[in-house]
Amino acid sequence: MADYDSQLPVRSKADGTDERVLVKHQDGDDPSGVGRTAEVSEKKSHVRNFSKDSDGVDQEVLLSQEGHTQSNGDYDATTNKRPSSQGLVVSDRDASPDETTMNLRPTAVVGESDSVCQDIALHDANGQAIDEDNPLAVYVAESPADEIDEYSQSASVAKDATANHDYTVSAAKKLKSIEAEASGSGLGKFELQVETAPASGIYNTIMTKFNSTANPNVEFKYRKSVATGVIVRVAKTNKDNQPQDLYSQIRGLEI
Repeated sequence: MADYDSQLPVRSKADGTDERVLVKHQDGDDPSGVGRTAEVSEKKSHVRNFSKDSDGVDQEVLLSQEGHTQSNGDYDATTNKRPSSQGLVVSDRDASPDETTMNLRPTAVVGESDSVCQDIALHDANGQAIDEDNPLAVYVAESPADEIDEYSQSASVAKDATANHDYTVSAAKKLKSIEAEASGSGLGKFELQVETAPASGIYNTIMTKFNSTANPNVEFKYRKSVATGVIVRVAKTNKDNQPQDLYSQIRGLEI
């Protein structure tokens, strides 16, 4: 009679009244080496989970502090050539939004210059659409810029002589929304000029105006910004036949 191929149960020696089998998870190639045995504490087996990345390289799988698998959506040519991506899901309007209210997906449309623009719907705090019957309230706030208002009187300017009214833009600021006014009781030529660079002493004439007996005042408006340290000038030339006082004012916003 041939030998009978039977399977016998494993049983340990008696340990008091308890008989048990203890199993160790070890490295088969080096079972006695340092750190080659799985650790168990608090009835938990501690395992470092490794898997292949998209390049086939072994990487340790990490978790967040809440136990969720971490994902990285930032592209890096070396460490993350195939970043994680997922659709955005938003919550229903609810006083206490949680996972059960995460039911809605936003939409988008392809815009100009190859951009993708996410759709939005402008509503008030009660969820009502902004329209003619429910307009958006707008309030005028204080300007964050410094208001510049510089006045100059040039006394007894001789015939064909020029008096300059200069304003230097403050450090680390730009001057915008520039306006200037000039006047004289007699005839005058008035020029709005801007220095080409800080302390260059060279000026570009932006505008030139002449007053008259019927219109003794002139006004300038310049909408480009002027850089820090640059001089804005009103050049006032007496075109009358005798000396006269010439007046000017430079206004703008420094920010």
